[in-house]
Amino acid sequence: MRGRVKISKFMSYILRHNPMGLRISHDGFVTLEDLLSLLQKRYPWLDRKCLEETVREDEKGRYELKGNSIRARYGHSIDVAIDLPLADLETLYHGTSGHLAKEILKEGLKPMRRKKVHLSKTVEDAVEVGKRRTEHPVILKIDAGEAVSEGIRIEKATDRIYVADPIPKKFLSAYKEGGRP
Repeated sequence: MRGRVKISKFMSYILRHNPMGLRISHDGFVTLEDLLSLLQKRYPWLDRKCLEETVREDEKGRYELKGNSIRARYGHSIDVAIDLPLADLETLYHGTSGHLAKEILKEGLKPMRRKKVHLSKTVEDAVEVGKRRTEHPVILKIDAGEAVSEGIRIEKATDRIYVADPIPKKFLSAYKEGGRP
């Protein structure tokens, strides 16, 4: 299992940020054979079956297999055009640290080093994401329905993860559970 996590992280890096010489299509796909050859330089024991199991068992649905090709569904810093369905929820969430939350509420939510902002379907998922940065994340609530109605593109990447263009501050608020910030 631990090996699969390392494979997934390296694969994510290749498909999202640095194709390392692989030919990547405009919509983010590379051939499974080319990716496998590259991964085998680091993990010589890796075979196609293990690679496909890593993709299938990925809890966050980061990858998409299509025929003999694979891509990352979201999280890119490289220029690719991933065609995703529009958001179908009125409210989404974003977990972050307290000091970043203050900045975001003043300036809006920006993708920083990536092409899109990452949003969560549930508060619980946003907490999990926020805990990567801090022990006690602040959860921001996004009025996704209103943002979409005003032309902000918010897309469904997986059942739990949504991606968006920058979100202006007027669509953001601090999430309060039970009246507590």
